[in-house]
Amino acid sequence: MNQGIEEISARLRAIRRSKNLTLAEIEQLSKGRLHAVSLGSYERGDRALTVKKALEIAEFYEIPLAYLLTGKKAESVLRQRTMIDLRRLKSLKAKEDPSLTLQIVISFIAGIIKARQDFNGEVLSLRENDCEYLTISIGCSYEELRQLLNVHGLLISAK
Repeated sequence: MNQGIEEISARLRAIRRSKNLTLAEIEQLSKGRLHAVSLGSYERGDRALTVKKALEIAEFYEIPLAYLLTGKKAESVLRQRTMIDLRRLKSLKAKEDPSLTLQIVISFIAGIIKARQDFNGEVLSLRENDCEYLTISIGCSYEELRQLLNVHGLLISAK
């Protein structure tokens, strides 16, 4: 088997396992778009992966196609800087009964402030890993996270 195909096959399996999904669960969750037998064949490198199918798999896993094929992030996937208005965050803490998602965001940001010992700041820059962990915690994409932060007035636009 070709080295590149072996790497893609291994990456396919690793991505699926990182999401704690079986092949059968993927078939069910994808509503039959991704068949367990076919996906298993791609993971073993026994079956050729078309561009169309690679796109479907990347979309299902919510990963860039470039990562699926190369294991590297595409340059075009570079994300905007995510800066949080901590003054606005303090006012949200006082708000009665914020949604569970917002409570998680507030708690997460408070944890970052504590870990960095940045108690007097008015702005907090979230690092790429911070954003990745937060999106996993609240079950959304990076774009949805930015939208949530923006809706609640927490996002500061970089000039």
